[in-house]
Amino acid sequence: MNTEPPTGDDLQRMLVSMKQTVLDRAEDRRPAPRRRGRRAGIAIGVIALLGLGATSGGVALGMIPQPFTASAPAPAPSPSEPAMPSTPASAPVQETPDPVPTPTPTPTPVTRAGTLPTDCRALVPASEYDRLFGSTPLQDPAGSEAGSDGDHQPTVDLSCIWRDPRADVSGLSVDLGSDTAETIADYESLLVRTGYTCSDSGAGRLCRMTRADEVYPVDTTFTFYSEGSTWLLIRQTNFPTNGLLPAIQQEVWG
Repeated sequence: MNTEPPTGDDLQRMLVSMKQTVLDRAEDRRPAPRRRGRRAGIAIGVIALLGLGATSGGVALGMIPQPFTASAPAPAPSPSEPAMPSTPASAPVQETPDPVPTPTPTPTPVTRAGTLPTDCRALVPASEYDRLFGSTPLQDPAGSEAGSDGDHQPTVDLSCIWRDPRADVSGLSVDLGSDTAETIADYESLLVRTGYTCSDSGAGRLCRMTRADEVYPVDTTFTFYSEGSTWLLIRQTNFPTNGLLPAIQQEVWG
């Protein structure tokens, strides 16, 4: 069965047929003149129906179904972000500690106990003796055990002096000995108080000072070196040398 509403010529013919049917029925039901107004109302209604047009009239009579109005599609639910797993309040917080760098150990200089020479000529290598002292006479080749000079100096085991008998102040002396580390440290403190400048030197300590002579226009240079339990003190007045300390260190400390 065709359910589509009539359109075009079919609709026009149907409307004409309906108009005729309405008029015929109105003619048959005309009972008396007093109902003339009703007939006129019906006729006016039919004319108004025809004036609405084909489509509007059909809709007004209910013969053409109104178009179906589709409702808007329901909005699709937006995807929700997955909930992050929560950490229970009682769960401990694990923290990774920063790595602690391993300090690089600083090598400690190895101190050596010096070997005291038996005489002054053995204080330096034989090949270096003439270069360092030349023809300056050694006053006591065997040296002398001077002990302490009373200035809080550690014990002196060997004292050597190079000096020309005709010279007034020119000359060179070396005091050499061994004592406790505490005594040597105390003596170094005394040297600093009198004007020496001290610093680390290899495995030992080196102190130096230069002082002008009170009588002659010359300088006296003092060099103190200690390593382990052994120490030495060099005094030079108008007696330059080149490499005397390293030469003594080679013989005493190896």
